[in-house]
Amino acid sequence: MLDVMLSKLLKDIQEKKNFTPFLEVSDEHSGYTISVGESLGDELVGGTFQKEGFSTLEKYVTVEEVVRLLKKGSKGGISESGDSLSIMLTVNRFEYDLHFFFPEKEGRWIEQNFSRLRPERD
Repeated sequence: MLDVMLSKLLKDIQEKKNFTPFLEVSDEHSGYTISVGESLGDELVGGTFQKEGFSTLEKYVTVEEVVRLLKKGSKGGISESGDSLSIMLTVNRFEYDLHFFFPEKEGRWIEQNFSRLRPERD
């Protein structure tokens, strides 16, 4: 079920060339955090997909970055219960993380947070 959702998300993002497919795997709390400065601790911007939309995300992150994360990122941070996981990748002085969780009452995987942050050390 997770692999099917990730494959569909990747395909839809590639076809639409935007971030709107995240709406299909989000809830009212799903969002993003992005480092826009030159080093750790510099300015962070963020928002939620359903409330603020994608304009800030699109300003700082490209579709290609998210596609690369979905294609080449490593699945880690899988919880013992198997109801959450992160896809992580470090490229060009950024650490990318896409976190999903599976609430049983929803019966589907939901994107919790996307982040692109400067690493703690270079």
